[in-house]
Amino acid sequence: MPPNLTGYYRFVSQENMDNYLRALDINVVLRKLVCLLKPDKEIIHTGDHMVIRTITSLRDYVMDFDLGVQFEEDLGPVDGRKCQTTVSWEGDQLVCEQLGEKRNRGWRHWLEGDQLHLMMLSGQEKEMETREMCLETVAGLSQHVPCLPWAFLFFGVISSSRVPRGSPLFGEIRSPSYPKPYPNDNISSWDLQVPKGYVVKLTFKYFDLEPSESCFYDYVKIKADKKDLGRYCGRLGSTTGNHPGRKEFVSKGNKMHLEFRSDFSNEDNGTVIPYRGFLAYYKAVDLDECDPNNVAENDERPQCQHFCHNYVGGYFCSCRIGYQLQSDRHSCKVECSSELFTEASGYLSSPEYPQPYPEFLRCNYSIRLQEGLSISLKFLEPFEIDDHQQVHCPYDQLKIQARGRKIGEFCGREPPGIIETNSNEVDILFLTDESGFSRGWKIHYTSERIQCPQPVPRDQFTIIRDLQPVYRFQDYFVVSCKTGYNLMKGDEKLVSFTAVCQADGTWHQPMPRCEIVNCGNPKTLANGVFSYVNESANNEYQSVISYQCNEPYYHIVTGTGGDRFTCSPEGTWLDQDGQKRIPSCLPVCGKPVHPVVEVQRILGGKSAGRGNFPWQALTGINGRGGGALLGDRWILTAAHTIFPKGGVWNNVSLEQLAEEADIFLGHTNVDELHKMGNHPVRRIFIHPDFNPKDEHNFNGDIALLELKTPVTLGPTLLPICLPDVTNTSFYAHGHIGYVSGFGVDKNRISSDLKYVSLPAVARKKCQSWLDSNKKGIPMVFSENMFCAGFLEGKQDTCQGDSGSVFTVLDRESGRWVATGIVSWGIGCATGYGFYTKILNYVDWINGIIKEDRA
Repeated sequence: MPPNLTGYYRFVSQENMDNYLRALDINVVLRKLVCLLKPDKEIIHTGDHMVIRTITSLRDYVMDFDLGVQFEEDLGPVDGRKCQTTVSWEGDQLVCEQLGEKRNRGWRHWLEGDQLHLMMLSGQEKEMETREMCLETVAGLSQHVPCLPWAFLFFGVISSSRVPRGSPLFGEIRSPSYPKPYPNDNISSWDLQVPKGYVVKLTFKYFDLEPSESCFYDYVKIKADKKDLGRYCGRLGSTTGNHPGRKEFVSKGNKMHLEFRSDFSNEDNGTVIPYRGFLAYYKAVDLDECDPNNVAENDERPQCQHFCHNYVGGYFCSCRIGYQLQSDRHSCKVECSSELFTEASGYLSSPEYPQPYPEFLRCNYSIRLQEGLSISLKFLEPFEIDDHQQVHCPYDQLKIQARGRKIGEFCGREPPGIIETNSNEVDILFLTDESGFSRGWKIHYTSERIQCPQPVPRDQFTIIRDLQPVYRFQDYFVVSCKTGYNLMKGDEKLVSFTAVCQADGTWHQPMPRCEIVNCGNPKTLANGVFSYVNESANNEYQSVISYQCNEPYYHIVTGTGGDRFTCSPEGTWLDQDGQKRIPSCLPVCGKPVHPVVEVQRILGGKSAGRGNFPWQALTGINGRGGGALLGDRWILTAAHTIFPKGGVWNNVSLEQLAEEADIFLGHTNVDELHKMGNHPVRRIFIHPDFNPKDEHNFNGDIALLELKTPVTLGPTLLPICLPDVTNTSFYAHGHIGYVSGFGVDKNRISSDLKYVSLPAVARKKCQSWLDSNKKGIPMVFSENMFCAGFLEGKQDTCQGDSGSVFTVLDRESGRWVATGIVSWGIGCATGYGFYTKILNYVDWINGIIKEDRA
């Protein structure tokens, strides 16, 4: 819109707009422009809009009307203000509101010939001749009527309305001034047109005209297809006239004409009766052009020669087999040069069969089916092709080929027998000359899938599901195996197997075999073995094994499924509960193969035999020390063998000490231990209560060393047991225990393991003796310690024995239990020795090693 346009006019009501445009029909090309006030206007149509451009010396402005009933006129500035005008009808009053001011104009309008009369209520009258349009409208356009500020001009009746191209599918027709009484002396007509392929269907929704005999006075006349469909008048229920009621008026073509006429008055015995006229609707209805009853007179439309097919809005023609629709789209001509058949079965015949076939035929019928099908041909009766008694098929010939292979050339009166082509491609050629009256031929062709060999299992374990008596092209079979067997294709294990019959009559892959499931070698049990329970030892389906641990050094721990495992159909070893996890072999503690049988003091005592104290460890961290094996990878020792009292350990870490530590196990001779090799240490744990800086307090003198790898237990290497925390009897006065070690013997470092038996001493005696022998040294005797030994005699532990354990025999279980750790004393063999009380540290130990005790 140009920037200088500042005002507009608008129609505000669809009903009002209908009053102005009721006589316009958008289905015919407009030939007239009604109410064109000035000759200097140009009519332009684009899309669904109609634009009236006013050309003046002052300005150009555009009035644009949208079919949604919006009418706008853009004007220039009015006294420097924006002008907005709303136009509406109130009864017979045309109301324009502009800048808050309401102005009324009453109008009366009627038609005389091609003149539209508009009269203001004040008596002024203007007559405007209609003018020819310079441009034709296109489909879907309506006409604009200008509403100018100095003269308002509208229309309600038009003497003739045309439907533009692109005719609509429905519409409405009203008598002049409807629903108000129609004017006298009025002639109005409507030309209705719907798109081709449709007919016009008209119905009256309201009808109220002056009744008269033969509808002489006022009437509506309907014409279609150059025929009168009737003249109608009257009121519903009136005794005179011809009321249309609910009758439907249908044309045979796509056009219909309505004409309305009123005479000079509507009076009855001097009384004016207000007849309101009529309201009618029309719509396009599909025309069945194929129905001969729907053909209008003088209809020049050509008819289909063979077949007619109707569709909404039109129709089309088709031809019989062997004929081709010609360029006129109605006539048919024989055309059989490239007929293609792709269905699995069907019929084909000579043109016009069983009537005589036309002359000069060059027919080629091709049957093309998918691979794997074989076509059979069966000739039906009658079979007649022109022939000669002496010359084979000189006139007309029927030739049959399969994939280029000639099957035969046929004519005469005797049909060939059933022809098995053994091919999925067949060509049938039919050639005729210029004469003859033979009726031709007809073939029923069928197809059958090629058969594949019956599948045969390769072994007794193969299962063919739903075995069929016959397998043809595209059939398939599925193979599985009996439980405990695998499908095998060569060395490949198959999850499933399906074979499909191919087009050449072979299976697309060979039959697999079924091979018994092999679970493979059972998992190795650390420190144990397995054995086969059944006779076969080939790890195949249903083989059974049993796990055992290396007794008496290990004992087996199983799940609820026990120690027996069976080779399952899935190829895995499972216990009786269907679990895969194999048992565990845990160390047996406190069960030496050769326990001690006599007691002798270490100092000058007897050397221990191999297997007497199989838990004994020789440690080398900060000097020689002892320890005891717990489980198969933990060493229990005294903390002061790692951090001796009085030492300086600020810059030494446990990680560094672990790397430097030497641990020897499995022998009673130091030299042999060294030959056997060191067991590297992974981690060291010192009890948090141990204080290496306090030389007089050995509280918390306990440590754990974790080996990097577990040791293999045997008769000379077994762990010691930890005490039951509920059993304190091991510390009762006089309870005998045994201590072994590589400590000082007769002021010499012992090369052999020595042992001695010592009685536990009551706590009060220990404290009393300690108080009398402190010699000014404030040694601490805590609840985490106990003492053992003799006040007199030479049996005791000494340097080098630190870290070794004080063991007692639990006679109820028959196991040896570590109750103490050699910790400290005052001299060697000069009184009691003091030991870390292991019973108080069992929870700490178990919290670190996190494994079940044997």
